[in-house]
Amino acid sequence: MRRLLGVLGAGAALATAAAAPALSEPTAPLRTVYVAKSIRSLPQTPFVRTRDCFRRPRSCVNGARGLELVYLTKGKMPAKATTASVVSDTDCAADRNGISHCANILRLASGRRITVRHDHSMMNDPCLSPGERVHVRRLR
Repeated sequence: MRRLLGVLGAGAALATAAAAPALSEPTAPLRTVYVAKSIRSLPQTPFVRTRDCFRRPRSCVNGARGLELVYLTKGKMPAKATTASVVSDTDCAADRNGISHCANILRLASGRRITVRHDHSMMNDPCLSPGERVHVRRLR
């Protein structure tokens, strides 16, 4: 009987050890979403020029290095850097240039919600996915 319990115990230990790497796999780093007041208020910086899919649809790479440019469409601009959960991702049909203009609702760490427009090429950069956590910063 002792021998049987020893074999069963060893099997359980091996099963636990095999499952351990799955539990400790690193998670993807959070993307950072820079929120602009509007498309008309964009500074002409290299950061913006790289990610501006409205003015540069053929060359934009919104999402390069995990940094996204979005435009506030509803709600109050966050006063300071925070985190958010993506609540929704809608209206993602691409335009004639292959750019999607997705509408995303973000629930900020304070519980307040804002709606943003995320312009991006789905061929290069993924949508903000419901349930995804992101850093949120104001574009200056």
